[in-house]
Amino acid sequence: MTSKAAAPMVSTTYDAVNYAGYPFQQTHPDRLATLATLFGLSPAPVTSCRVLELGCGEGANLIPMAFGLPESQFVGIDLASTPINKGQTKIAELGLTNIELRCMDIMAADESFGQFDYIVAHGVYSWVPAEVRERMLALCGELLAPQGVAFISYNAYPGYHLRQMAREMMLFHVRGIETPMVRVEQGLALLKLLLMKFPNAEALNSDLYGQVLKEQLERMLEYRHSEQVFHDELSTVNAPFYFHEFMTHAEQHGLQYLAEANYFEMQDYLYPTPIRDFLRQIGPDQVVLKEQYLDFLKCRGFRQTLLCRDDLKIDRQPDPQVLKNFYLQSSARPVSASPDLKAGIVEEFRGQLGAKLQTDQPLAKAALLHLGRVSPRALRWDELVAAVNQRLVEVTTDDSENAGDREAVLAEIIHAAVGAGLVQLHLYQPSLVYEASERPLASRLARFQASRGEVVTNLLHQNVELDDALSRRLVELLDGTRDRAALCDALYCFVEEEGVASLPSSAPGSDAPAIHELIAGKLEENLKKCAQMALLVG
Repeated sequence: MTSKAAAPMVSTTYDAVNYAGYPFQQTHPDRLATLATLFGLSPAPVTSCRVLELGCGEGANLIPMAFGLPESQFVGIDLASTPINKGQTKIAELGLTNIELRCMDIMAADESFGQFDYIVAHGVYSWVPAEVRERMLALCGELLAPQGVAFISYNAYPGYHLRQMAREMMLFHVRGIETPMVRVEQGLALLKLLLMKFPNAEALNSDLYGQVLKEQLERMLEYRHSEQVFHDELSTVNAPFYFHEFMTHAEQHGLQYLAEANYFEMQDYLYPTPIRDFLRQIGPDQVVLKEQYLDFLKCRGFRQTLLCRDDLKIDRQPDPQVLKNFYLQSSARPVSASPDLKAGIVEEFRGQLGAKLQTDQPLAKAALLHLGRVSPRALRWDELVAAVNQRLVEVTTDDSENAGDREAVLAEIIHAAVGAGLVQLHLYQPSLVYEASERPLASRLARFQASRGEVVTNLLHQNVELDDALSRRLVELLDGTRDRAALCDALYCFVEEEGVASLPSSAPGSDAPAIHELIAGKLEENLKKCAQMALLVG
């Protein structure tokens, strides 16, 4: 597959102001295929599929997918030529032949592209004119394979009303200012000025308006780059939608709602009984209605929605036994330093994005403990069952449950943990290793990115922040040719060339033996971190 670009049609704000791209795990074919399978569909295999990304930018999301799935094919289109050219350069340097980035208007895409098993449009729908939104959904209807899945994210009401208030005030304040970064600086300065109304934290926390302003300011300050504020918050077009409005639009193009990209977002178990009773009165054939009420409950301001063709039958109440078809992975950790697996003793487990679960069931505790300890490895169902049984033998002699009963109960428990966001399901297992070998090898993509000082993408399609120059250099050196001694020597030479400033701030001064000893002492720990961050391959 080539990487030829059509001549750019227009100059865009994305040509003038760079928008740093990142991988998004929730858009990976593994996530889309997993959710489709969970709900009874038969999507294309992750390892041999076709993927289209609309608004791909420089390919920061698509290129790692193409690198990790060499037998699959990837196409990305974007109107801005500058990021497309940047992405094409990376593709050439990496020697990838299964990906093509095209500089073109979404409006010009048509059936000549062929069918795709997965279509992704992340951060596009709300930020383009109405006619482009129309064409995006039309393309999904035209190009999606019979069992295909489309991912579309967009700003959503009612939550976006709060963000919109801050956006509109910022836009008023920066009217007439043309310089992009000055617009960002002044927009944020206005929010900071408004917050000066509140003399102290007590005054701020007692005022709803102040709390909203503070939340919006903090959210924008958390962006990695100020360019994101320019393109996301201060863009000319930024159109939020109620979920039912978006689905009405999708249905006009022969599409139906499949799921949210984060499965736990669809659950109602956290709510009080009267709310759960109300939601459960809504039948499975009225999923759009239920999801709209969930948005009201969450005050949701952003959605990541999966669509499929409207002639497919979706199983809205998957049997927990279907989990046996997936790999299971979890980074959840117990709150207790020494969790007790015995029955009747409650232990709490916490995962990413605030996910947590309390349980006194030995099966649940054993399963979450084991998955957490082998993370980032994902286990087959039979592997998890064997590990849980072994752990329980160590703490109890109760064999009142037979193996079949125990597996059924475990399936119910894991299904609940998936719904809570503590356990993730996968259909695809990347070729990562979990312990550093004698001559450790990091993925070629990670080494490529580290050498350029970029945020590194791991084998799970996640961002990995390398905190300092020495960490980046270590990843670069992990090409499978160096043992521990050679790595220590190479890192020491790097420090000599770059100066002590390249060491962590807690390192000793310029004493050569001490620096060498520090590097040697920390090497095994850092290699273990590389394995835990899913950077190492076999």
